[in-house]
Amino acid sequence: MITNIKNAYDVAGKNVIVTGGSNGLGLGMVNAFLEMGANVGFTARNAERANKILAELKEKYPEGKVAFYQADHSDCDSCEACVAAFVKDFGKIDVLVNNAGAGAGTDALGFRKNKFADWKFTLDLDLTGVFMMSVICADYMKDTGGGSIINITSNAGFVVNKPQKMVSYSTAKAGANHMTEMLAWEWAEYGIRVNAIAPGYFDTNITPPEQMELQKQWLEWTPVHRLGKPIEIGALAIYLASEASEMMTGAILCIDGGYSLAN
Repeated sequence: MITNIKNAYDVAGKNVIVTGGSNGLGLGMVNAFLEMGANVGFTARNAERANKILAELKEKYPEGKVAFYQADHSDCDSCEACVAAFVKDFGKIDVLVNNAGAGAGTDALGFRKNKFADWKFTLDLDLTGVFMMSVICADYMKDTGGGSIINITSNAGFVVNKPQKMVSYSTAKAGANHMTEMLAWEWAEYGIRVNAIAPGYFDTNITPPEQMELQKQWLEWTPVHRLGKPIEIGALAIYLASEASEMMTGAILCIDGGYSLAN
């Protein structure tokens, strides 16, 4: 519990896992935690890209401790292996940020063309993967005094974003939002807090080219009339990882510039 506002947002020395941390919002959060003095292990599928990012981070934060773990979060064995490796390297887990995810944008009828493989891929990664990483890390956390789990979901979990068709992604994110609430209630007795950040449209390096053309329309429907920046998600993640948010669990914090207010 905080007693002084000066150190309320301190995360220095905390051990943090960020899944999908080699680009986009994930990389923004990796930078935020390292800048605030936390120790960070991030996961990614693409080892070549991730190792380049790792080298850049070590140069940028020479006093920080950062590591990369190759992982496929739709696979249980891969999740187990990366968490075990993190614990071996860092000793304990204080914070898990479930950021890894993807979406298959298609008309719902289109999923039948490949026997629903795209639907299964999205749900396996964006929902089951979040659950597996949460359970695996919570099993470690409960024996070391608790921790904070932060799920990166989406405002698509509670509004119909348009005009793109994204039923698999939106369904997975809606499930992850409610999972956040369920796990928060279930794991409170272990000192494990579970919250979610639900972003809207953000300026990242992983926006598909076909969606770039939609940005003008998205901005027209966003009251603040701009895209979010990864550092803003990082700031919110720092809050949820710090003692300042110790009374917060089961919360789903929407950060979308007001887009969901009228959609």
